[in-house]
Amino acid sequence: MSRRHRRIEPFAVQITALRPGSLGWGLNEGEPVVVRGAPPGAVVIAQPFQKKAGVIHARRGALVQAPPDAVAPRCALFTLCGGCSLQEIPLSAQRAAKQAMVETLLGDLSGVTVSPVAGEPEGYAYRNKVELSFGARRYVSEGDRAAGAPDEGRFLGFHAPGRFDKVVDAPRCELVSEGLNALIQSARGLLERSALPPWDARALQGFWRHLVLRESWAGGRLVGIYTSPPPEGQEAVAEAELHAWAEGLPEDVVAAWYVNPRTGDAAVGDLRAALKGEPALIERIGEVAFRLSPTAFFQTNTPAARALYERVGEALGLVPGARRDARLVDLYCGAGAIGLSLASRVREVLGVELNPEAVNDARVNAALNNIPATFIAGAVEDVLPALGADDLAVVDPPRAGLHPKASAWLAKQRCAALVYVACNPESLARDRQLLAAGGWRMTALWGVDLFPQTGHVELVARFERVDQAGQPSEA
Repeated sequence: MSRRHRRIEPFAVQITALRPGSLGWGLNEGEPVVVRGAPPGAVVIAQPFQKKAGVIHARRGALVQAPPDAVAPRCALFTLCGGCSLQEIPLSAQRAAKQAMVETLLGDLSGVTVSPVAGEPEGYAYRNKVELSFGARRYVSEGDRAAGAPDEGRFLGFHAPGRFDKVVDAPRCELVSEGLNALIQSARGLLERSALPPWDARALQGFWRHLVLRESWAGGRLVGIYTSPPPEGQEAVAEAELHAWAEGLPEDVVAAWYVNPRTGDAAVGDLRAALKGEPALIERIGEVAFRLSPTAFFQTNTPAARALYERVGEALGLVPGARRDARLVDLYCGAGAIGLSLASRVREVLGVELNPEAVNDARVNAALNNIPATFIAGAVEDVLPALGADDLAVVDPPRAGLHPKASAWLAKQRCAALVYVACNPESLARDRQLLAAGGWRMTALWGVDLFPQTGHVELVARFERVDQAGQPSEA
């Protein structure tokens, strides 16, 4: 606990709602409490570690009472990994909790047509990409630690919540397919046989760094192995191990080796060798093909991404099979997926994105599909184009929301439609007020469950200009 507050002993709390970050929300003697990894409907022991702005923040302890209609978590590492905290409740309950969270955070929704959070019927094996870390130190449960389980060795898994230096050793992940799980097992075998050590995040040394896996719903799998530069005198050992391993991969798998000389914990690096085939996959959203490298940005749930982009098209008033004589301006466009997916329904597409690698991916994908689109690299707030009255605008900002300059600029525009895609309801709530000050009103809201088993929800909001009487304008 903070020094400014007295220590609060663990207590039982009824979780009544969901909050961003997969936090369960409840009350303890009238004080709000948020508990990591606690699902709505459950009673858990809260272990406080901080009190901030009048809210008690706590880790989850023992489960006192299971939530109604509880289901058994599929993952053997549930609560230890910390990545999929809603596995104890069915998808219908997860989506109802997300709907309630959105409505609470956005406040007054009178005059807004609100559609329920929708998603695919399968809540597992949906991820088309997963990133794991090699590590020399393992995060273990209190029970395993008491039993003397080793926490140093060779491990491959996911970083434990709040721990940069330890990984939760993961033989498999329930959010990916059996095909990708087989590749996780193969990489674990490579690590166990290797003469080279895994990365030690404390000592900032070691060879094996990250494993990035992708799978296309159109077919094919991709493996990216990220390492430090081979130690002097062991270059041949590293190359021999990696090439021998790649030779044993299935036919539909391509693999590449990347070298990262930096110490930061990120799966980045320069291509050292294409171990098997060209390191790229082709994914499809409708009729549009996307070329994906190991780290290219793309929504990690392909079926739900299709649904998300259809909601964006609906919000923009774009009808499948029809073309509108308007320009679609895609701000924070990433690799251009939204704009390119809807390009057949508009006259032209213009995208703006800060990350130059993502812009390059967008240009490659536009050329791949023969789509005449323009993509500009730069900060949205610095290179905003002048929107015309017939233009359609979609913004898909990062979790922090719109840059203040961008929201101020957008508030002044008089384009035909403005659609906001939000991965963070709190950012949308703030930016909604900034846009309202410029004469925009939210008129429709859709939720898409891109990440089942987690507390995340993607939102699509349509804004329309209003006249002085508060009615939608004809712009």
